[in-house]
Amino acid sequence: MKSLTEKLSSFRKYAWIAVFIFMMIWASYQYLYSKTVFTAADCKSEYTVENGSVSVEEGDAAGSMIYGHEVYISKGQHKVIIDGYNESEDGNSFDLYSVSHDKEYAKGVYKPGEAIKLTLDEPIKDMEVRVFYEDKGKASVSKVTITRINTFANYFIVFIAIALATAVAILLWIWREKKASKIICKILEAVAVVGFILFQYLFVEALYNGNTLFDAEVFSFLAKERPGYYVIANLAGLALLNVILLMAVKLYSIYVPLGVLLTGVFSLVGYNYYQMRGEAFTFAQLQMAGEAAKVVGGYNIVIPRLFWISLVVSVLLALLLWKKPVTSNLYVRLAVLGVSVLSFGLYLHNLDDFIVKREGEKVVLNLQEYYTSNGYFVGTMKALPREIQAPDGYSEEYVQGFIADNGIGATAFDGEKPDIIYIQCESLYDMSKIYDCKWNSDPLNYLHELDENYYVGDLISPQAGGGTLNVEYEMLTGYRHSNTGGFPLNNQIKEGEPSLVSIMNDMGYETVGLHTNTGAFYDRRTGYGYLGFDRMIFAEELGETPEEYMTGQWANDLYAYISLIDDYNKRDTSKPYFAHVVTTQNHGGYDYTFHGGIDIDMDTDIPENQELKNYLNLEEVSMEALKALLEYFSAVDNHVIIVFWGDHCPALRYFGVDPTTNEEIIQEYQTPILVWNNYGAEFDFGADVPAYRFTPMFLQQLGMATDPYMNYVATADVPAMVSGNICIDPETDEMIELTDEQKQVLSNMWMMQYDRMYGDKYSLK
Repeated sequence: MKSLTEKLSSFRKYAWIAVFIFMMIWASYQYLYSKTVFTAADCKSEYTVENGSVSVEEGDAAGSMIYGHEVYISKGQHKVIIDGYNESEDGNSFDLYSVSHDKEYAKGVYKPGEAIKLTLDEPIKDMEVRVFYEDKGKASVSKVTITRINTFANYFIVFIAIALATAVAILLWIWREKKASKIICKILEAVAVVGFILFQYLFVEALYNGNTLFDAEVFSFLAKERPGYYVIANLAGLALLNVILLMAVKLYSIYVPLGVLLTGVFSLVGYNYYQMRGEAFTFAQLQMAGEAAKVVGGYNIVIPRLFWISLVVSVLLALLLWKKPVTSNLYVRLAVLGVSVLSFGLYLHNLDDFIVKREGEKVVLNLQEYYTSNGYFVGTMKALPREIQAPDGYSEEYVQGFIADNGIGATAFDGEKPDIIYIQCESLYDMSKIYDCKWNSDPLNYLHELDENYYVGDLISPQAGGGTLNVEYEMLTGYRHSNTGGFPLNNQIKEGEPSLVSIMNDMGYETVGLHTNTGAFYDRRTGYGYLGFDRMIFAEELGETPEEYMTGQWANDLYAYISLIDDYNKRDTSKPYFAHVVTTQNHGGYDYTFHGGIDIDMDTDIPENQELKNYLNLEEVSMEALKALLEYFSAVDNHVIIVFWGDHCPALRYFGVDPTTNEEIIQEYQTPILVWNNYGAEFDFGADVPAYRFTPMFLQQLGMATDPYMNYVATADVPAMVSGNICIDPETDEMIELTDEQKQVLSNMWMMQYDRMYGDKYSLK
């Protein structure tokens, strides 16, 4: 009789048969019974989400509850059930139609829980579910479920598939001692590995896009817009990484859970980072992992059930496959490993060319949009740090000729040098831009009052929801962040970098960088040092923040301004003064208790009212602090200019807002900017000024633009950009295509930027 160990060994030998059958059953279940389920969290309405439902209790109310994002539904018959209640005597209505409103798939009286039959002659990619309460009110929606109605053919296909899988398993057991059995097992082993790679692809996309279970919504997402060649590109890259991992660890029992853990963790980090900060997580952020961890405390981390279920299943599978090697031949494994590593290198090398070729003239809004459109794996590989290549035609003759042809050479300056203070206010944003919210007073009222006598406009920020460091980079250097990506202020600029700070130094200014957080936070001390600040003031220099100046977990704006004034009073009065100040008060999250005078109408269409209320009251406090600062500098004898701006909007998704239209996306990148002075000087930067262009234009209007690059950016027809290569029409604030002339301007800017940052600095000779 066989021992237990021998029996287990025999069982493990055919473990891949069990995996294969499990895959067939899972695929069959998805094929027959998968559902698309929308819950209240997916709903947009003029009314609040309470207890898992979206409700309107008023009579004579009008509006609609929009459920879910655009959903893909396959050809055939489907059953749609809308759960909730309808207490209107006349009845409310439902409508299933396309997002663009050009097609209607079904409509009728809203009867909660009643099945709505939907027959489709062709698959659709953009259906929305709405419940209307036109002057009738008293309705609720808690869940929408869409299920395919299976025909005999559907069941027959599944029956045949399972019967074949079972037959294979039985035959393998009968022939278990024969050579054919071993060959078939190897084939099934390969099929299972391929299935695991497909699983990883769906797993990554499901986690990154916030799907909590493997249901039809995952497939809907993939089938909706993603071109087939991007699906292949994602699978090819994942396959190469899996082969490398498999050959490196040798054992399936290590490979399976490790593959699930690595892909799952990185996807979850990406998903949560986007929800918290509104921006894509890339390898550049890995360099700042310690700093990023410091800001997580105020946010809720989401780990879907799918991750835990997959991890537990992978561990059980690892036990089933304990000590089962992929191959016992070391030389074969090393050869496959070497070929795979080489292939992956070629894959990365050619990925950008592949993307450019496939996209053609297509404009990618931002990396987050790119991930969503073309796949998280390809997006991640595209965002890997790359060596910066010189632009075509770069040479000393070209750069010097360009400067001469455009008349942008260095100019002398011998005018008045007012004291200049730059203030970057954390997460300052006009929430009324993005939604018609209702509150009892305007938190930015003081800023709007200043519009009567000073320049107040919109700064086109390179970031939304996070990325403070990159806004600083554009304002202090005049360079477009999208030209380099990552965090160039602390990992790409070098000592003596040409910038606003170096220009101020050359004109005899005393230059100061002040931030109420630590100098190690995003390694600002290094970056500021390379820019050339004479003095740097961080939390280490300021000491522990007094309790009365703490708001939530951050030092408030007033503390930053008191520290600025204290430094200003200690300045070298024989020199003009330049300071760059970065505040922290309004940094998220916003789920702590904070009391203020602003209250919100509970009928607002943003559900997380307490967090929004906290944020708006923080802004009101920011305005009070700004008012105190301006009152102080109004009374000083020196001429002073203060440039005050918001670095980026907060992570709007934290408040339940998800900008989707072009207009909303543009508004997401527009933050307030004020140019104030105490001596009657006038400035005009237009309604929208890009962050990278503000400083060159500012220096020009002061007569201080002495640098060829700054001169070019200030005078050329530089388009107002949002993110990536999205151009804004200054008259209509609409998204437009770049003209050939504008593309050339951006190309010229990059040539000059490359020369200064990475090249031989011909433009500075």
